[in-house]
Amino acid sequence: MLTDAQWAMLEPLVEQCRPKGKTPPHDLRRTMEAILWRHQNGAK
Repeated sequence: MLTDAQWAMLEPLVEQCRPKGKTPPHDLRRTMEAILWRHQNGAK
């Protein structure tokens, strides 16, 4: 799970490159946490 400090650093970078109109902004942190969890755990 991302800490508030980690998310504070990542959020501006994600906002710069994300396509507008896709994932609602309030779901971006949850999406990033899911991607990181899958990468760390090697989920199938």
